[in-house]
Amino acid sequence: MINSEQQKRLIDTIGLLSVPGVGRGRLNKLIQTFGSAKAVRTASIQALSSVKGISRSMAGTIKEKFDENKAAEIARRVDLLDWTALFPGDEEYPEVLAEITSAPPLLFRSGLAAKPEDRMIAIVGTRHPSEGGRMFAHNLAKHLASDGIVVVSGMADGIDTAAHAGALAAGGRTVAVWGSSLDYVYPPTNKRLAKDIAVSGCIYSEYFPGTRPDRAFFPERNRIISGLSNGVVVIEAGHKSGALITATHAIDQNREVFAVPGFPGVNTCVGSNELIKKGASLVTSVEDIYRELPALHGDVVTRKFKRLPDMTDVERRIVDLFTGDPMQIDQISRAVELPIDELTQLLLALELKGVIRELSGKRFILDEDFSC
Repeated sequence: MINSEQQKRLIDTIGLLSVPGVGRGRLNKLIQTFGSAKAVRTASIQALSSVKGISRSMAGTIKEKFDENKAAEIARRVDLLDWTALFPGDEEYPEVLAEITSAPPLLFRSGLAAKPEDRMIAIVGTRHPSEGGRMFAHNLAKHLASDGIVVVSGMADGIDTAAHAGALAAGGRTVAVWGSSLDYVYPPTNKRLAKDIAVSGCIYSEYFPGTRPDRAFFPERNRIISGLSNGVVVIEAGHKSGALITATHAIDQNREVFAVPGFPGVNTCVGSNELIKKGASLVTSVEDIYRELPALHGDVVTRKFKRLPDMTDVERRIVDLFTGDPMQIDQISRAVELPIDELTQLLLALELKGVIRELSGKRFILDEDFSC
């Protein structure tokens, strides 16, 4: 339950954000000037219009259009939904996010609070990845999470979903930032993933209850993804991909930008390849990230997973196919282009090495003691 002081602060902030023309940027400036949302709400037209960028007309609109009853109803819904409302300066408001110029003046959270000492890496990319891109995102996130690093993404289809799933497969934590309110899971197919994320990590949104996903909201939320993170990894981004917007925000926020190279001429790799040409750090393994951000890896927790044993190239190709879910033998056969009889011998060898396990129905899964 929200206490009375928090409730008043929430009502004041919601009411001001709901005034036409105020927006997050203007509200941040006003709060910085007056010290609190309450002080902004109670300030005179003359005092408000003395702030750079606030005309007398806008000051009048703030006084006239502030709707306390409507704001109180929204705040009541936040309480009923059991969301945590966070303001810059709060103990649980991410400190690194508060440092960016466009920090959300109000942030809603479902799930567990981030820790001040958390190290975070964002993984973003196309909604329509190649199978190789999806697997790389999954395995990279899994490796990072097994080192105690929190993986941040937007829970969109494709690369985002693979990154969240990879972190969870490692028993690690992951953070999702939504372009809708927390009561609208998008895409709907990720409802189970959203629940799993909130168990050990959290979901953030700056949108009021009942806000459906909108195309305009996704570029807005991208600044939060990068703002939370020490660095941003772009995997398979087209020329106009939203992942490139996240990378631009990261540069503006003085975050490290990484990109995974793709085959020249492939539409979903044009943007990520262009990032590399413009100076983004090339990534083909987690070690590339640690090389650029040594502090990220300097005090890494002990791995939960054993390292993979020595394997032949073809064995490694097989293992790299696994992303946490069981695979049918015919799926593996098609992916590595090997006949079933030859593949069976290789799978047996991997099973004897303790890397994979056979399940019923000729299905195989990566042993839980290993990470890629």
